Amino acid sequence: MFDTEKIIRMTTLLEKIPEQFDDVYIIPELVQPEATALFKRLKLPVRAIVHDFATETEIAGWKIIKTAEAAKNFNERTVLIVLTKKPVPFIQTTFDFRNRGGVITAPALVMAPDEILAVYDRVMIETLKKLYDNDGISAPKANPEDLIQRFARGVTTMIHPHFQNFKYQFWDRQRYFKPTYTFNDTAIVIQGPLVYENNYTAETFKLYRSIYPNVPIIISTWQGEANQNFRRECQENFIVLLENEPPKVRGPWNINMQLKSSFEGVKLVKENFRVKFVLKTRTDQRINKPDFLTYFKNLIRTFPPFEDKLRGRILLLEGSKGLPFRTSDFLSFGYVEDIFRLYNIPQHNGRNDELTYRKNHPQRQGFLVRVALSCKNQNHIPEDHDKKFRKFNKIASRIAEAESYILRNFYNKYIGTIDKSKILKTSWKFMRDYLLIISIKDIDLDWFKYENPETYDIRGGAHFNEINFSRWLDLYQNFKCDWI
Repeated sequence: MFDTEKIIRMTTLLEKIPEQFDDVYIIPELVQPEATALFKRLKLPVRAIVHDFATETEIAGWKIIKTAEAAKNFNERTVLIVLTKKPVPFIQTTFDFRNRGGVITAPALVMAPDEILAVYDRVMIETLKKLYDNDGISAPKANPEDLIQRFARGVTTMIHPHFQNFKYQFWDRQRYFKPTYTFNDTAIVIQGPLVYENNYTAETFKLYRSIYPNVPIIISTWQGEANQNFRRECQENFIVLLENEPPKVRGPWNINMQLKSSFEGVKLVKENFRVKFVLKTRTDQRINKPDFLTYFKNLIRTFPPFEDKLRGRILLLEGSKGLPFRTSDFLSFGYVEDIFRLYNIPQHNGRNDELTYRKNHPQRQGFLVRVALSCKNQNHIPEDHDKKFRKFNKIASRIAEAESYILRNFYNKYIGTIDKSKILKTSWKFMRDYLLIISIKDIDLDWFKYENPETYDIRGGAHFNEINFSRWLDLYQNFKCDWI
């Protein structure tokens, strides 16, 4: 918890700087965008950042200079702001610098990142109170600490996907204000175990609710997952909390857990809400594209399926073209009856007798991809007598990770029987005729599991052996796969 009195004093000192000082120099252990936002919000006269070892020439539009150069310009109207990595007990201090043969003492204000955010909240609360006063609205002033939350519900999550505290997911520019969509023909199912760190799952459905006030939102999780506070937040935001009994057999890769929580959530939508479309997503992921449901619906309507075994296409995220029936299982979107059937498939028997793509047989990955990439279009797919391709079919027909397990079983139950001797061509035809593959970066997806972009390249787009939207569109138009 913050020392409230300390934050109040710090806020007061910062607000008085433009009156008392002409030049502000920043001395950073760490420079964060929150500090930039706060200082610009308060219109502080920042002259430069003082750093003797920086490789950049400027940060946030402020030039970087060395200590000796900065000290030449220090005078009685100069103040320093010291940005520390961790809070310190004191707020104010002084620094002595040699200047023109003498020593000049400059006053300094010391701040840490969390303190900057706390001051920023306080500044924003005061700003919002003035806005409410100017508009003649008095009711929100009874609880001024709630104003920052009220404001956050009206803006986008545009700074960075890992600003996971909802009230910090905004910026000071009007162009980032998000729209609100009032349609009610779509539902959202968020499935999986709840993520309590940074209140991630709850902040995710709060974001969705602020964008889509009339859309049914269902959290499909497990018995014992929800605590009292989470239940309260669900009630306050009109979220349906569905608590399922876990399956007796989890299955490899927890496939049965995903199948059951997805199926039960979509089933609840199908039986209780009059909607046309449903989105299935995950409790540990967040879509930051504000108009994602409109985007999904327009795509589904623009690309009808080639055949009539489904009402519409099933929208999925990008996956590997080197493995048959393998796309990402992060989310799915489509007509309710189609998504219901997608997860209404047999659960895994628990025997881990299939091969896996990455872990158990990594040496097969290169072979499968090389063979798949050699098939530049349907006319170039080798016949059954090709020894290399027979080996490909034999390996590929046994590989069944969670992603391919769902699509293979869905295909066998609702589309047709898979001919294992033509599994690659069948998979490509299935993608062309019934699926719609979009790129992860197109929806600004955040995955809580990977906070470091270098750990998981979720925002880097498809690699050479993956199928994204542009490559799916090529498959749709030309039924070819020459994306080398």
